[in-house]
Amino acid sequence: MTHEEIKEALSGYFDGQLGPAQAVEVSAHIATCKECRAELDALTALSAGVKENLSAPAPAAMKERLLARARQEKKPLSGPATVLVVAFTAIILFLMAGVAAKKYMPTLFSSVQGMINGAASTLGVSGGNK
Repeated sequence: MTHEEIKEALSGYFDGQLGPAQAVEVSAHIATCKECRAELDALTALSAGVKENLSAPAPAAMKERLLARARQEKKPLSGPATVLVVAFTAIILFLMAGVAAKKYMPTLFSSVQGMINGAASTLGVSGGNK
């Protein structure tokens, strides 16, 4: 690998993402190249600093400010967008009810008519108005 290729591979070397042959080559190079060794040391220091800062808890005052701000910004749904969403939802529900009615009403109507005819025959009443 060239010096430039090794410089580009330093991050992968640091993260352990290089294959064994590449890792050996980079390791041998940084043992003799001060520039690449310094860059690897900078990556190590950066990583340690990030880990240290991420492990520290946020100050309590910051948490309280964020929660207070979130409570203030919490608004009920309103406005034209909400009206459109509600109207669209109502239309969809109405269409779904229509499809269900078209599919199941004939069966339901037949069942109800059968119950009425059965009750009428039990009572000895024939269909029709008198």
